[in-house]
Formats: sequence, C-alpha cells, structure tokens
Amino acid sequence: MEETTRALIIVDVQPTFCEGGALAVEGGNAVAEKIADFVQDNLDEYALIVTTQDWHINPGSHFSDTPDFMDTWPPHGIAGTPEAELHEAIASLPIDVEVKKGEYAAAYSGFEGVDGRDRSLEDILREAEIEAIDVVGIAESHCVKETALDGLKAGWPVRVLSDLTVPVSEELGDEARQEMDEAGVEQIDSDEAFGFYEEGEDAEIPGDTASLADSEGGLDDSEYDSFDDYDDLEDDYDDDADADNETDDDFEENFDLGNFITAGIQSMSQRTGTSDEDVDLDDFDDVDVDDDEFDFSGEVSDDDFDFSDIDFKPGQ
Repeated sequence: MEETTRALIIVDVQPTFCEGGALAVEGGNAVAEKIADFVQDNLDEYALIVTTQDWHINPGSHFSDTPDFMDTWPPHGIAGTPEAELHEAIASLPIDVEVKKGEYAAAYSGFEGVDGRDRSLEDILREAEIEAIDVVGIAESHCVKETALDGLKAGWPVRVLSDLTVPVSEELGDEARQEMDEAGVEQIDSDEAFGFYEEGEDAEIPGDTASLADSEGGLDDSEYDSFDDYDDLEDDYDDDADADNETDDDFEENFDLGNFITAGIQSMSQRTGTSDEDVDLDDFDDVDVDDDEFDFSGEVSDDDFDFSDIDFKPGQ
C-alpha cells in the first residue's frame, strides 16, 4: 500500500487555553502532554508538523468585558505574552511551521493564519504536497472543529484524533463532533491512527487467538478454549507421530522386494507390449533378497543416473 503524505496540525495548544490561563479549558495541560507523547511515537508518520496560535493584538469585538463565551471572550492569547506562546510540551517538539492567527480579528480556523513568511496554511500544505491532514489541539468545540472543516473544504481528507483534543464544554463538544461527522471529518482515537487498527475494528490482529481459531485450519474453539490447552495439542501431535511410526514399521516388516520387482516388470510389460513369454517371471522366484543390502536413506541426485542410452517413450 502506498503511503500517504500526511500533515499534523496542532491547534492552539497554548498556556492561555490550559489550566491557569486566561481562557482555561479543563484538561488542556493533559492534552498537551498526550499530544507530545503521540508526536514522539509517530514522528515518522508525518511529512509536516504545523502549530497554530491565537496571536491577538486588537481583535475588535472578539474581546469583551462581558463575554457570552459563544462569540465574545475575555482577553486571551495576547501577542508577545507568555500565555500566547506554545505550551512547553509542544514547544519541545520538532515543529516545521508555526502559524499565527487573529491579530486584528476573531480567527478560529488555522486556515485564517499565516506563518513568518506570510504564507497561509493552505499554501504551506500545498507546497509540501500534503495529501491528508490530522488535527489535534484546543478546543475541539471551536478552533479544532473550524480548522478541520476548512481543511475538508480545501480538498484534503481530514481526521480529528479525538483523544488528543478537548472541548470547552461537553455539550459544545457533542455539537462539534456531530457537525464534523456530518461534514465528513473522520474522528478516531490516536491509537487507531496507524498500524493494523487503521483497517477497522474487524481487522485481524497478529497474535489474536480468537482470530486464529476462526480462521481456516485454525484452532477449534470447542476443543481448545485457550493456549492453556497447549499440552493437549502437544499430546495429540505426539499420538499422530506414534501412529505414523507404527505404519512405517509395518511397511518395513511386510515389504517383499521380490514381489515389488515382479509387479514392476508386469507393469512394464503392459506399457511396452511385451508378454510373459518375453520375461520369465519364474526367474525371480529364487531371488534371495536381504533387506539390509538396500539402503534408501541417502539422497539420490540426477548425476547418479545416465538415461541417455534409453530409447523409451511413454505410450510406446
């Protein structure tokens, strides 16, 4: 399967949105740490890692002394302040591009921001030839949702890793998840992002004894409920091996080389058109064969035989 060139967008993971910040979201610090762990574990999966930050200078009516927490908010993410910087867990990561947004207007989506070279997020992704986007960060109900929806509108397949984000409230989180789902944003947990879990819940997992039992030629659950019954399997195998050895012993005891040669000559007579008059089978009655004189245990190669002088074709 050809690998997808994928970007990770880490949305607004800043102290201003974490516990102790001006617009704190419960669980923000924990999500920051989880995102950092996820990136370290899956760094090779991403061709590009982008962060976004609220970087407000004078965002107009976005700030209010009497905020409704829907369209207006208390001052937060003020450019140049420690609260507007990246959370320390995120700042330690190998970030490729930092995008800042909202200097003079409300800006929820990362696609509304620009980097230090004045490139929009869309331009950054296209220049990197990104084919798909994963989105994580704060808050799921607002900036994460808007970034995911804008990414989808711009033409990229988008996944939100739900356990690496947190909403302002559970109610707003439910509404955001429904809106993203209806738009076509895929929402999964981070442990399903890569590996065999990517194929779905029904995918066979290596080492899964239940899948092994159900597969063709696998274990029969009715007979072996778990690998605790391994000893039973081993005993069955030993019994089969003993039976095979007994069959081999019977064959050696009853094998008569004279009869074997006689049967072979009769078969050749039928194939070549000769008759018993051409071959006197009675000549073989007095053959005294000692089985010990014949050893078939060694390997035989084509070099041991020369068939060049034989002018016999099957069917003649």
